[in-house]
Amino acid sequence: MSKHKHHALAKALAAASPVSSERRQAMIAEAAYYLAEQRGFHGGDAVQDWLQAEMQIARRLGETPPH
Repeated sequence: MSKHKHHALAKALAAASPVSSERRQAMIAEAAYYLAEQRGFHGGDAVQDWLQAEMQIARRLGETPPH
């Protein structure tokens, strides 16, 4: 993820109050996409990307990450 995109995402997360489930899911999808992008979309596992993204977003939102 570029620094600009990462900064914009972090800023949006910090400004967010309660996040709707639809917005949270969109944030997870975007984070999972960037995880795949970081490895050039080669190898990896979409499910693992999603699970890792869920943990990242939960932490950023101050939630307890899923196990």
